Amino acid sequence: MAEFAYIDETGSARRGKAPDDPYLTLVAVLVDEDKVQPLSGALQRVAVGHLGYLPADFEFHGYELWGGLRWWSGKGPAERIAAYEAAIGLLGELRLSVAHSTIDKGELHARYDGMMDGNAYLLALQFLLEKIDQLWWPGRKIVVADEAKEQQLRAIRMVADMQQWGTGEVPGTRLRTVIDSLHFVQSSASPGVQMADLVAYILQRSRRSRERHPDAAAALARLRETITCRTVTWREPWPRPR
Repeated sequence: MAEFAYIDETGSARRGKAPDDPYLTLVAVLVDEDKVQPLSGALQRVAVGHLGYLPADFEFHGYELWGGLRWWSGKGPAERIAAYEAAIGLLGELRLSVAHSTIDKGELHARYDGMMDGNAYLLALQFLLEKIDQLWWPGRKIVVADEAKEQQLRAIRMVADMQQWGTGEVPGTRLRTVIDSLHFVQSSASPGVQMADLVAYILQRSRRSRERHPDAAAALARLRETITCRTVTWREPWPRPR
């Protein structure tokens, strides 16, 4: 049985952008092939249950759901938190797994004197794929990522090199279980990528620790705990401070 790794990112890939978040994090939600359709149906039911209907162009985005934007603009904080918890709860209900890797943009800039600033996404992707590939279950994995137009060709080539030679942005390992090319899709067409977006936003927001309302802080802690319980592998922020 194949497993799909759906990937999304949080935090700008370049130093100086998204200044309130010095990190770039890539998140993968791992979904067995027989859970792909159940995940799609379950996310639709969460949307209908909390919006009352399913907009024709609906998709989940963590930033919009948490902040009450777009379809969620008429919903109060308690309603939005309930919807977020219902969506993230699917990680446990469907036995999905989470993996993530993080680049410290400031440390990357300092270590390479700015020469690698544009490679943060590729580095995070390399580390994430190596972690996924080294999981203790040996099943084949197909990688599907949210569109990253300025990085797509370079990322596809890097994955091919990792599969054949084990070479990435930095010395790494050859991929054994990641098969086929890297597939980029629009998030609106991929419930798996939307789930990765929801997870990534909570990881980013919990790292900031700036919640002013106790209910929001408690909800964020619960969501982070649910994600942590389903996290099977991760890469600590890289590079490490010297």
